[in-house]
Amino acid sequence: MTPFEQTLREIDRICRTCQTPYAVIGGIANVVHGGTRTTQDVDITIYSEVDQLQNIYAMFARDFVSIREDPEAFFQRFFVLPLRHRQTQIRVDVAAALSGLEREAIKRSERRQFGQVEISVCTIEDLIIFKLFAARDKDLLDVKSLVENNRTKLNESYLRHRAKDFVALERIDVLERLDTVLK
Repeated sequence: MTPFEQTLREIDRICRTCQTPYAVIGGIANVVHGGTRTTQDVDITIYSEVDQLQNIYAMFARDFVSIREDPEAFFQRFFVLPLRHRQTQIRVDVAAALSGLEREAIKRSERRQFGQVEISVCTIEDLIIFKLFAARDKDLLDVKSLVENNRTKLNESYLRHRAKDFVALERIDVLERLDTVLK
């Protein structure tokens, strides 16, 4: 089992034991959905309320070490908990799913194989939306590759619906980039 598989197995075990819904997003999700770019870390979004952030840190404390001096304060401020798996040393960023978009991605997530482990992964459509929102060059290249490799499988109606949500946030670029990549 690779270090990534070991790390993902622990994340899945912790979340399932604590009955806390989550979804793998980012580079690992990109690989699961047929992307070619490699990654150096694991990104997850985890269902949480603001008043539960301390509990989220406590869930991971035995098997993961914080990268930040005061992890609870950092998590409370930025809603992301940067960790490192004690055994494998793989970095894991745990994002609190506080928005409707993130919570919907968790609800829609699918159990998928990554090597020898089964994990909850966001759908390809939700991954595309996350990457369009991030809008870094590498994310936009991932979107292009994901669309090219999965065009017939994509739920374009859902993608357009989600992208239109960003217009209200003055991020019309998300919808525009989606339209460009789908043409």
